[in-house]
Formats: sequence, C-alpha cells, structure tokens
Amino acid sequence: MKLASKSKKRLELLDSIQDGITTRDVFETIDYKSQSEDKIKQFIYPHLLDQLTEYVMDKKGFGRALAKEKARTMIKWEGNVKTTVKNIHFMGTANRPDMTVDFDGVSIAIEFKKGDRGSALREGFGQSIIYSTAYDFVIYMFIDTSDEGKILNGSTAVTEQNFLDNLWENFNVKFTIV
Repeated sequence: MKLASKSKKRLELLDSIQDGITTRDVFETIDYKSQSEDKIKQFIYPHLLDQLTEYVMDKKGFGRALAKEKARTMIKWEGNVKTTVKNIHFMGTANRPDMTVDFDGVSIAIEFKKGDRGSALREGFGQSIIYSTAYDFVIYMFIDTSDEGKILNGSTAVTEQNFLDNLWENFNVKFTIV
C-alpha cells in the first residue's frame, strides 16, 4: 500500500480538521461523558464546518457564503440526511467511518470513539487501520470518559508515543484524544 504524501498543504488540512473536531466549545460546554457518540458528533459538526469554511476562504480566496457551501459539500456524515458515507469492504465485512472530508482529491476518514476502557480504544485503532486502506488519511479521535482522564494522561508515555508515531508514519492515521 502506497501512502499519500504528507505535504505541507495536506498537513494544514488535517490540522484544520483536528482543530474543528477537538474544539473546546464542545468539550467545555456539554457534559460529553454522559452524551452518546452521535450526540457529540452533532455538537462537533458545526464547529468542523466553521473551521473548514475558514480553511477554504484562506486557501481558495472564496467569500464566506461560497466557502461555507464548499465546506458543507466536503463533509459527509450520517447526521446529514443529504449525504452518505459509503461502506468500504475489508476481509468480507462492511466498514464505514463516522465522517469523511474530501478536498482537492484528498480523502480523509474521521473515526470517533468514546470510552473509559481499553476495548473502546483498541476498536478505534483497528477501524482506523482498516480505513487507511481506502482513504489517504485517517483522524481517530478518542473521547476519554475514564475517571480522572487516565487514558488521556497515559497517552503521552514513551511506548504510547512510539505506537502513535508508527501509526502516523506507516498508515497515515493521526490520533487525537480529549
């Protein structure tokens, strides 16, 4: 499998998406620990849309209205009845990321997982690697609901950072945790 190149422009797009989905406005406003993943995605979507609108305005020079319309067409997710995130098939099973972003020929899958145990964390890593077979990049966002943020706090250890670096280098999977 040949990985998509990590050009400056593509990294800026990934950073913009990451900023949109990890916005403090969501995670400091709602009680995300008690909300479903679907409800959290509903709160995240307008922030992602705003972030990508700004990105399109900056990169394409469009006015706000046109940039917002372009950004709206870039994002596909099941919360929008007018769009469909298509299944990919892998080892005889159908798989579908929670959201996708397509911009200038770059396809990005976004996977959200929420939990307080390793099983939810591992499931998201497995899904992300599968998505990397069909998308140029994958952003996997884990929402830590553990007591005192033990998963978030443990994510900075050397072994974990080596694993995350390996995911990025070998699969174009960018991991973020809140």
